[in-house]
Amino acid sequence: FSLFGHGESQIYVPNPSQHFMFERLNDRYERDSLAMQKALTHPPHKVYKRRWSMVLNGRKGALKKQFAQMEKAIDAVGQEERSTIPSPLYSRTVIVLDFQTMKGDMQDIVKELSDAVTFILSQYHNKCTRLEMGKDLEVIICMESPGGAVQDFGLAADQLIRLKEAAKQKDLTLTVCVDKIAASGGYLMACHATPGQLMAAPFAVIGSIGVLRETMNIHDLLKKGFVRPLLLTAGHAKAPLTSTSEVTEEKLAIVQKDLEKVHDAFRASVKDARGDAITGEFDDVTNGNIFLGKDAADKGLVDHLKTSDEYIAERVQAGDRVLRLHKYDRNRMGHLRLSPLDLLLLKTTDGTLGKMFGNMMQTAIRIGPQLMKVGGMMGAIKLADENYQASSKRRRLQDDI
Repeated sequence: FSLFGHGESQIYVPNPSQHFMFERLNDRYERDSLAMQKALTHPPHKVYKRRWSMVLNGRKGALKKQFAQMEKAIDAVGQEERSTIPSPLYSRTVIVLDFQTMKGDMQDIVKELSDAVTFILSQYHNKCTRLEMGKDLEVIICMESPGGAVQDFGLAADQLIRLKEAAKQKDLTLTVCVDKIAASGGYLMACHATPGQLMAAPFAVIGSIGVLRETMNIHDLLKKGFVRPLLLTAGHAKAPLTSTSEVTEEKLAIVQKDLEKVHDAFRASVKDARGDAITGEFDDVTNGNIFLGKDAADKGLVDHLKTSDEYIAERVQAGDRVLRLHKYDRNRMGHLRLSPLDLLLLKTTDGTLGKMFGNMMQTAIRIGPQLMKVGGMMGAIKLADENYQASSKRRRLQDDI
């Protein structure tokens, strides 16, 4: 068969690739908890286990009485206080996305963000998946960016605006957490959080709402060397300043006008997103100044002083299902690094997952030799074809261009 639209067969083959995987942060420290429990219950040196177990049982009894008194106090407060007790039913779902521009190509980073937002919104509008998510969906963006090209961050900000538009239905919340820096283009994205949901660490760098363009001009140096660069343009505002063109007041004015246009659009986007939340003088906070988290909170650039780890821990404690979205990596499987032994030890409610994986491994071992024969044959055909192409290329070197 062939792909849809190619050849005689009209068979549509969907894309089988997996793009994302999820780590449930509620279970992040399960193994560490078990290890700590073993360390706490292990008897001290030269202390018999029986005596140590009697000591632990006595302590547990005293703690149970203390916890019972705390529960009675909570019951006495009323329904509002009892509603803060974590629920194991995962009535809400929280998805955590990391957006860091310090590493990697910006175009690839924006493309990954766009794919993630499209996937989340498709699942949000899917009725079956929406019911499994619970009554509310919250998306947390962990932001770390000093800014960059206008077109890249404008496109990235548009992805968050897509989430913010969907959040108008009141059951989707967009939260942005800044631990280190969200400056310039980074703040252009961060300011589009749902009102009241922009968090920043006390020493995070916020703001830098401005525009710059930098270039090095060597026109005078070339002139001294009797080199005359030529640049032909149609339109007096086309490429006013290049590294080799002559710098004039007219050309500088054209560039400055372009920068002011971008700055005005930047300021308008911040004003629309933050609205009356900015308590400081708007011109003072949007003239390129940078602020630490505390000063930014005082001026209304952020809503709360809180780290992303602190906020995510609050969501876990509140009983939400917290999922961190990772880009799917077939070799490393994200940050989970599951081994075949881990898969065999996995258990579902009926204890069948490990058994299913074992059956899959047995099937793979059984058909492995046949697959190796087919792979060897295909490898030989490919090698013969490469040799033929190489010999044909040696005979027709004049065809290269």
